[in-house]
Amino acid sequence: MLAQVGGRAAQEFAKALSPLGLTPPDAGILRLLSLSPGISQQELARRLGMHASRLVAVIDAMEERGLVAREANLSDRRLYSLQLSEAGRATLSAIARIARQHDERFCAALSEDERSQLRGLLEKLATKHGLAPGIHPGYRTLRSSSMENRAPGQSGSQERAQNG
Repeated sequence: MLAQVGGRAAQEFAKALSPLGLTPPDAGILRLLSLSPGISQQELARRLGMHASRLVAVIDAMEERGLVAREANLSDRRLYSLQLSEAGRATLSAIARIARQHDERFCAALSEDERSQLRGLLEKLATKHGLAPGIHPGYRTLRSSSMENRAPGQSGSQERAQNG
């Protein structure tokens, strides 16, 4: 039952993000960048549990869309520091609004007390299974093309249909 409900919630959230031309992993990366301004690509990859080379193409695509900026790292010239751009911050605000609306719709059948209890139980399960808050375990297998070759506003399913 847990997998079924989680799968449905993930599908609906992905659908809600599609008008922004983003996937849930893209949204998660933007969120982490907002919480850790100046983080290096290597450290971001480590926190996400994914290989740094996979992350490069994702960050390239975000940079091309003007959501992220790479800046020289003042303490280590071999590294880039990642920052959200103004457009990235605006997009993150839109993502937060979408996430609140999604949570509200998805949990509409629950009272406030039930929602609080559910959050607590899910946090307990996440801790027991070693899941880091805000970091989906699917980042480990994230394809480097999550934003590549996608027009703004084009969803991943539209992209897959277009590219066969």
